[in-house]
Amino acid sequence: MSALAWETDPGRRGEFFRQLQQLTTQIHATRNVDDIMLDVSSGICSLFGADRLSIYVVGEDKASLVSKVKTGLSSFRQLRLPISALSVAGYAALSRRTVNLHDVYDEAELQRYAPELRFQQGVDRRTGYRTREMLVIPILHEDTVIGVFQLINNLLGGAFSATVVEGASSLCETLAVAFAQRRQEEVRGRGGFADAIRESALPRGQVEQALQHARASGQDIEDVLIDDFRLKLPVVGRALADHFAVPYLSHHPQRRVPADLIATLDRAAAARQQWLPVARNDNGVYVACVDPEQARLGGAVVGLFPDARPVYCVTTRRDFAAMLDHYYGPESMPAPASIGAQQQSQLLGAVASLVAGSHAQGLSDLRIETAPGERPGEIRFTVSGVMRLP
Repeated sequence: MSALAWETDPGRRGEFFRQLQQLTTQIHATRNVDDIMLDVSSGICSLFGADRLSIYVVGEDKASLVSKVKTGLSSFRQLRLPISALSVAGYAALSRRTVNLHDVYDEAELQRYAPELRFQQGVDRRTGYRTREMLVIPILHEDTVIGVFQLINNLLGGAFSATVVEGASSLCETLAVAFAQRRQEEVRGRGGFADAIRESALPRGQVEQALQHARASGQDIEDVLIDDFRLKLPVVGRALADHFAVPYLSHHPQRRVPADLIATLDRAAAARQQWLPVARNDNGVYVACVDPEQARLGGAVVGLFPDARPVYCVTTRRDFAAMLDHYYGPESMPAPASIGAQQQSQLLGAVASLVAGSHAQGLSDLRIETAPGERPGEIRFTVSGVMRLP
């Protein structure tokens, strides 16, 4: 039943809400916003008597709205609006108010909501489409705005009726619950990446053994797989990439340290939040993360780089520890109390000479480890490479 039928026959109001319930059931069965736009949007427009529909979600930066606009049977382009009075949808999200306009080009009507409210006319100019009526309702979940629902152009003319507003408000409650559930389902725990290890790398039975051992010992599953089951870092990295559906980024000692990207990020903060920016180009800022989902949901990446699109990549814990040392230098350790100031100075001088000599020999890897020897301050060191003796 279309809006034309029930609007002209108030006795059929019950049928309208029955069909609305069918739509809500259909929405709960969809996987994401794309599916709603593909499978349910025509039914929503038909029931509410609207010519077009837009659904926005709040962006990761918490300062913009992102809408998936259909460009074909199964393709979209993104439309991004700031959460501000510079657009009707942005104002609805900002003010948390329902906006029901008779004519979006009527400045006097816009100003009855807010003196600074504006309608974005650029899309109409580019497409030749004439927007008139508009009903915009914020989508709230647990008192937080998570999106905006927008109907465009009432097929009956005039502002959308009170019944449409009531039905659309009810639909927004359904969308809020559906979006929140999908978001929880999309958050993937890091520990589950072991299930993505390919059979050719480690048989399923051994993966189960590794998981049981990790649970029993309290060790991280990554350490168990590498130390006890002899998996190589790239194999673990590929499993992490498959699990999180993002690229795997390994540590490379030759990678340039992006001083401009880490200028406001100290080692302690990077170690705590478990992500590091590694490069920047026209595509955005590439971020190596131990857990991309937590980095994405935390919002700190967007806060640090508000003018760039984050490209999240996953890395192993050991790769990440090596990246920290590569970016900031090895974490400093306090000198033993038994070593005097003169001995400390001699020790530092010896280490500096060793580093300089190794560099002169063209060595790429030098590791120095303190060890509890017979003499206080004894140092054992391992050099990777070939040293050319005189």
